[in-house]
Amino acid sequence: MAPLPLLAEDTALVIVENDYWRLPDRPDGREMGAVIDTLEAQGFRVLSSVDQDAAAVTQTMQAFRAISDSADRLFVLISGHIVSTGRESWLLTRFAEAPNDITIGAQGVPIGPVLDIAARHPGQAVVMLSPSGDAFGGEGLSPGFDLAAPQGVAIFSGAPRDIARFARDRLLVPGRALGRVPDGIEARGFIAEKLAFLPGVPEVTPPAGGPAGNVEVALWKIVRSLGTPEAYKAYLGAFPNGQFVPIARAKLRDLEGAAASGPEAAEAALGLDRETRRLIQRNLSILGYDPRGIDGIFGPGSRAAIAAWQRDHGYPATGYFTAGQLRALNDAAAVRAAELEREAAARKAEEERRDTAYWRDTGRGATEAGIRAYLERYPDGLYSDIARARLAEIEDQKRQAAAAEERAYWDDVRRKDTVEAYRQYLRRYPRGSFVDEAKARIAELTAATGTNAAQAEEQQVAGNLVTRLLVERRLAAAGYDPGPIDGTFDKKTRKAIRRFQRSAGLEVSGYVTRETLVRLLTVR
Repeated sequence: MAPLPLLAEDTALVIVENDYWRLPDRPDGREMGAVIDTLEAQGFRVLSSVDQDAAAVTQTMQAFRAISDSADRLFVLISGHIVSTGRESWLLTRFAEAPNDITIGAQGVPIGPVLDIAARHPGQAVVMLSPSGDAFGGEGLSPGFDLAAPQGVAIFSGAPRDIARFARDRLLVPGRALGRVPDGIEARGFIAEKLAFLPGVPEVTPPAGGPAGNVEVALWKIVRSLGTPEAYKAYLGAFPNGQFVPIARAKLRDLEGAAASGPEAAEAALGLDRETRRLIQRNLSILGYDPRGIDGIFGPGSRAAIAAWQRDHGYPATGYFTAGQLRALNDAAAVRAAELEREAAARKAEEERRDTAYWRDTGRGATEAGIRAYLERYPDGLYSDIARARLAEIEDQKRQAAAAEERAYWDDVRRKDTVEAYRQYLRRYPRGSFVDEAKARIAELTAATGTNAAQAEEQQVAGNLVTRLLVERRLAAAGYDPGPIDGTFDKKTRKAIRRFQRSAGLEVSGYVTRETLVRLLTVR
């Protein structure tokens, strides 16, 4: 008889990174797909993340933690480029690019918290790791993982093919004892060779000379309570001529027919390629539904966004698209994109009108006070280059007129170009010739510290050459000169980004945030 599905809802977390943007791919990691199939066949609730960015993987890990306490057994599989800081081991996610021990948090996810979750299930938790062993990290990082196994947790590590075979043929076979760990697999922690990770399901056969009907009725009650295809198949295998065979076959046909014609199958029939999925994610973002990344992969974030859109528009919230729903989404996104483009153009025109009027009102660069007032309001304005050039001339004139001692001190402060250096100058020369310049530079340097979060977000959403080239092209198409279109964000590019953000009504940072990228993608 085939084993019945496990009565307790066992839970699995599978995180696989095969397709990297900048780092070498791991094609052998595709072996892990078969492990997911095996887990589902054995009744596990599987939460998976394949080739996603750090934010999406983190979301999957948080979902796993939220449901883990109610599970009987936990199974974890993590495969990809893994590095260690000595205190923590990290899985590098899709957009990782030469991290070090300071920047690793924006380019990967920690493995330690997963072990903490497993530790809450002593004797019932298995963690399988498949690190590449390649050295991709910078300062403070070493290849591979350096983790101690929590009490009662088994950790196995090895190449993807060895790990996948060990999981399928040994660990995930109900009733099969672990036995000797095969060659190519490293084991640590709670390793019980005589115990099985999954309990076996006893054969249900009528006892010799006993009342077979009682056994069949008892099994049928269990099968009906489970209500899964696997359960009905198990009954048919045990009692091929039983009294409930017609009902079991009918139920099995209904369940298998529903699976073949359900929402997931309907979307699969659309044959959506990766580029089309990226377009769908972009359209969801434009309409205010965050898919947690525009990467062409429909993970938990994308499915949640699809379901939210369906719910708001009167469709069943399945999380899977039909052809008609896709047409409705694309039509609505096209309308919204056109609205955003018109709004941005109107804001740009109004901003430039106010810019020109204020330049005129402040004297068109005739006085230092007027220039500074203009630059304070429009640091990237239409006349900012002219204003700064005029300020440089004024500063040069002041330098020539200043006392030799103060001039030499100011030149040293300019070379240091730090907030503290300018404050020391103000304390020493409270009425000096360069007081205004020092105060203005302190304000600029202090404001720059607020861009750290936006800079980190840019590394995630536009950390590769292809996306940076796209950003520069869209800026140029929108009328904001980014300089040479070469994938390098220089001062001119930053200025163009700030001007675009200001016109689009976004937070102005000069860095490509996720929202900035979505809005740039609407530019034609």
